[in-house]
Amino acid sequence: MILSVAWPLSPSFSTTFRASVQTTSPTSSSGPPLRILIAGHQAVILFFFLSGFVLTLPYQKKNRLDYGSFLLKRICRIYLPYLGALALAVLFDRYLPAKPSDNYWINSTWSEPVTSHLVMQHVLFLGNYDWSQFNTAFWSLVYEMRISLIFPLIAVAVLRLRSLWLILTAAALSAACFPLADLSSNIVHLCTHETAVNTMLTLHYAAFFIIGSLLAKHLPAVNRWYARLTLSQVAIVALVCLSLYCFGNASSLVQRFPAIPQDMFDWLVAVGAVMLIVFAINNRLFHSFLTSRSIHYLGERSYSLYLIHGTILFALIHTLMGRVRLDLLLLLYLVTTLLVTEIFYRLVERPTMQLGRRLTTPARPRTPTTLLPVASDSHK
Repeated sequence: MILSVAWPLSPSFSTTFRASVQTTSPTSSSGPPLRILIAGHQAVILFFFLSGFVLTLPYQKKNRLDYGSFLLKRICRIYLPYLGALALAVLFDRYLPAKPSDNYWINSTWSEPVTSHLVMQHVLFLGNYDWSQFNTAFWSLVYEMRISLIFPLIAVAVLRLRSLWLILTAAALSAACFPLADLSSNIVHLCTHETAVNTMLTLHYAAFFIIGSLLAKHLPAVNRWYARLTLSQVAIVALVCLSLYCFGNASSLVQRFPAIPQDMFDWLVAVGAVMLIVFAINNRLFHSFLTSRSIHYLGERSYSLYLIHGTILFALIHTLMGRVRLDLLLLLYLVTTLLVTEIFYRLVERPTMQLGRRLTTPARPRTPTTLLPVASDSHK
């Protein structure tokens, strides 16, 4: 149920409504305690950990690798709902006039004409296209699907190899992505530097899948470690993990170390994200909160909410911004997003999940039935 925390916390709402009051810059950030509510990038890092963690659990109980079933389920679970959300975003972009703004973030979406070429790039995840042109949330799905193609191999490696070597491998993958981008663009000239960085960042995010998978492998030991903590130690760990999660890649910290690529500060966020997962499993108060009825409801629909909230937000921006008060616009955004999320979940996400289960569930052999008794040899 921690998914209900990870997906909805996108930067879309906070950035846009803050931007409507003043012009912001890419490095602007909010201070405590509200930053956790707008930590969109951190939430994606947390979701990458969760993907590695959750997807590894079934492999601990199996002795064989069914790659075809895994990939088919992943396509139905992630890619097909994404296509539905893409169609919705393209439709709104095509028929809602975009309003020019003095804010860089608002201008990054629905600012270019809809073309078949751009749509096909979004469908196929090919080329160095503008991931934010239709929906700012779509960028993470590119990496999610890329890494899903090789995740069974990651899981097998995690379960069979020494953890120390895997941690070093994850760190090496993350550290190598920018030198490899420079090599492929500036030295070999295979592509532009932007394309190379966007591609090589797959290695960086794959490292978090590996750490999430390792957490699943060592979960019993981690649970025992948490059980030995005193109440004061739990409080200190919680404070440290929240601080790292919220401010590990904050702009003020990043600007102090300009020689370090900004994405490398994701590792500070990663420590906080791992501890959030540990707290969700072991802390009774946090666990009770995440499994409450309302959070459970949002958790089931969190992926649908993530996919469509940006589209709803920009639709309201281009139709009502400046015509209604911001507080009313906020209320309308929340109500509309929850309503459309429920519709999308029922019509798109849930049916595609059910399709994945049907396609990958082995057919049960039918027991032959007879209408008449068959004589045994003793009756002959």
